[in-house]
Amino acid sequence: MFAPERPASPTLGNRLILVNGEEGAGKSTIVRELLAHTPDGARIDAEDIGQTNPCPMDDEFFGLLRRNVAALVENFWTAGYVNVIAGSFLRNYPDYLAFRQSLSPPRSVYMVELLVDKDVRDDRRITRAKQTTQDWRDMVDLIPEDRTIRQATDADYRYVGVDTTRLDVAETVRQIKDAIPEVYRR
Repeated sequence: MFAPERPASPTLGNRLILVNGEEGAGKSTIVRELLAHTPDGARIDAEDIGQTNPCPMDDEFFGLLRRNVAALVENFWTAGYVNVIAGSFLRNYPDYLAFRQSLSPPRSVYMVELLVDKDVRDDRRITRAKQTTQDWRDMVDLIPEDRTIRQATDADYRYVGVDTTRLDVAETVRQIKDAIPEVYRR
């Protein structure tokens, strides 16, 4: 059953919470878990909407993925879900800038970057339900870690870096909520 469309609250404005990080950082898990705490919220895990065969993982593919995520964000906002969480689709700051051009301006953007030590990330990638091959992990590991998102000096978002190396999911969610009180008031 679908809820009737609700106009976005003019007092709140639309907000966007982006969850970013390397493979195995916990993006999909956190996007899913954060929704339960997000008032008037919706979530988008781009890994769920970006599956293709073959999957070229090139600039054209990521452009398509960004446009698809942007369309869903806009649809959720139009339906009255003023707090949209989206993750697993930005490679770097230029990707973010291209994504923002596809959106109407939100009131606020929060960029949550999940950071994790490589040995913990490797363990997560091997033991999680979403299995990958060693060849895939080796290929992903050849991609240098992006730092442009956290180092952008002219960014229009609030950067929230969370080192999840020693955190469980509940503590990671708590730290994100504490860092964004505009959305997660107590």
